[in-house]
Amino acid sequence: MGTNSGIPEGSYNFTRIDLCLGTRMSFGPFALQWRRPSPNPPPSSPLPEGITRSSIHTPSGPLELLTASPTTSAAYSDGEKPPLFFAHGAFGCAEQWLNYMQYFAAVGYPCYAISYRGHGKSWYPWFWRLYFTTRGTMVEDLTAGIKYVEALEAARRGAPGTKVVLIAHSAGGALSQYALSRNLFQVQGFCMFAAVPGFGSWGCYRFWALTAPIHFTYRGYHSRYLLATVKQVQDAFFTAETPVRHVQTFAKLLSPYESMLWPMQALNAFVTGPDVLSSITSWAHRRSVPSTSTSDRPMSESNQRLFILAAEKDVLCTPAILEDAAQRYRRAFKEMASNDLEGSNLKQDDMENRVRFRVVDGVAHHLQNHEEWGKGADEVRKWLEQL
Repeated sequence: MGTNSGIPEGSYNFTRIDLCLGTRMSFGPFALQWRRPSPNPPPSSPLPEGITRSSIHTPSGPLELLTASPTTSAAYSDGEKPPLFFAHGAFGCAEQWLNYMQYFAAVGYPCYAISYRGHGKSWYPWFWRLYFTTRGTMVEDLTAGIKYVEALEAARRGAPGTKVVLIAHSAGGALSQYALSRNLFQVQGFCMFAAVPGFGSWGCYRFWALTAPIHFTYRGYHSRYLLATVKQVQDAFFTAETPVRHVQTFAKLLSPYESMLWPMQALNAFVTGPDVLSSITSWAHRRSVPSTSTSDRPMSESNQRLFILAAEKDVLCTPAILEDAAQRYRRAFKEMASNDLEGSNLKQDDMENRVRFRVVDGVAHHLQNHEEWGKGADEVRKWLEQL
């Protein structure tokens, strides 16, 4: 597998952000972008071959949707693979998933990635409106995207009720847990991809605890106060060994400003565990492991519909934090197995292994955007093959 990031060089022409991310440094708040882009939504940027951009029209405004259709004929045979829906985190966008979309489309998975309002090539509220946008409003965009893709895939397959496999990163993972816990949609698999846990996220911000008060004031209370420079972006999202040029290219994809309420509403616990698991379907369904799989997993590990993936060098959603989340969801599964979930006849040892947890070596929080992005993609593929 190659290590080329696959991220296009073109992005917004936000001069003040470029000054801050480059070698020049403007003073405090003047280094950051306060006005929404013009035109709004921003103009399209080049995409890799095989990926297309479209818009989902919502009452609030158009949302960017990237699509990568399967490139293998096997995807359209009986038992075709489920659609994958990629959800980004704070300051993210759909284009951060380009590598994964190409990778999984090449092995037969229909792939979709959304940009919420104020992100990517979606519509932008003005600065203070997005600043105070709630989690409930942001989840409307995620839900609109999933419902739209469900309808597309149901029509294409001739199978009403088609559900996606949701792969959600960072604060997007918290947003997804919130939506699932409220049964706003159902999925046939859920990957918490270096995701903020729904059991409270105070620990995810320890890395910034000492510097946040200083930078928040210095940057004029701007929402991007902790990601204003290349060094800040690298320290939080990448490893020290990541080339600066790679970080600079990635930083151009970050949104110029963000909602401050959305992440703050995830600081305290907002899920119980069973409320999320009950919106993940087909726990009792098994299918044989494809011959392409290289793992000899015991039967007790089959049909793991929830996958929590951590990055070894993540300083935000650390492996310890996510392992704790995995244990909490395992206990929740055991609690529900005899009542609300399918498969109440599962053996005790089977119930212990229904939530999958893995750590990817050598990468940090944005493992999908590392030069070594393939490490995480391989782990996700192994999980998908046992659904």
